[in-house]
Amino acid sequence: MGEKTEISELYDLADQYVKEGRYEEAIGLYRKLSEVHPENDSIVMSVACAYRDMGKLSDAILCLERLLAKELKRKTFTGFAFDELVKIYRDEGNHARLIEICEAAVSAQPDDISLMVTLGNAHLASGEAGRAVDAFERLAKMDPDAPAIFCNLGKAYAAAGDFEDAENAYEKAVSLEPEDSHRFYNELGNVFFRAGQYGRAETALKKSLEHHPDQPLVLCDLGDVFVKQGRPDDANLSYENAIKLDPASSGVYYNRLGNTLAGECYGKMAIDAFEKAVSEDPLNPFYYLSLVRSCEAEGCCDKAQIFYEKAKALGVFS
Repeated sequence: MGEKTEISELYDLADQYVKEGRYEEAIGLYRKLSEVHPENDSIVMSVACAYRDMGKLSDAILCLERLLAKELKRKTFTGFAFDELVKIYRDEGNHARLIEICEAAVSAQPDDISLMVTLGNAHLASGEAGRAVDAFERLAKMDPDAPAIFCNLGKAYAAAGDFEDAENAYEKAVSLEPEDSHRFYNELGNVFFRAGQYGRAETALKKSLEHHPDQPLVLCDLGDVFVKQGRPDDANLSYENAIKLDPASSGVYYNRLGNTLAGECYGKMAIDAFEKAVSEDPLNPFYYLSLVRSCEAEGCCDKAQIFYEKAKALGVFS
């Protein structure tokens, strides 16, 4: 009983050191505990987290990789080290190693759907669209009633340039969960938008609005599509409809419209949108900054100076 109490106290003290940022001292205590209980993986996990928090990521990875090797040998895959390594390798952009550990995990647990999803997304992130398609097609056979899997498959098809199959995959998701059809079509519209398929994006977003008209953000998305298509007047109308649905966010929407228009060289229309944003929220410094910059870009220096001085008078700029 006494030994257990002492060990518990050491663990609590080590955890306290971590909270206080005394990482070296915490790691020293964790290592003492590990010597007493070498089979206790949670202690090694605590060491890895302490290294991570103190900025010694390479040391954290070494600990986690050792834990992962043990996890992969067990019938029951806990995945604690795996999950942490996935986060680290994603953040680092280390796609090669991320795919390696995902493939190892899937090999060890071939029936684990979540692991296969992680692998498919890792392939997508690395630009390996064909391999992502293979992973999600396999998943669709494993779980043919999961709409989320068909959405992932649609993203993979789109990344591979197969837009018709991308649309079909999302339509399958809609058929499986029709009450969420507006969400699926909105997601599909954004997938097509990022792929530069603006006509397809417009169709998908309009379907989303047909199923659920009261979606101001979808109307903004549609407005962005119109700008890309060279239809700024339609974009203005779509954003105005969004503002009617959500007038409290009008400044945010006008500012977004201004940025979208400015990005496609509709400078004078962008100025109008930023002026409306400023009118809706006259104490927001970002709106003034966008407006001043757009005025300067269009050669309207006098107007830019007027708004700059107005912002200063209101205390928006120091």
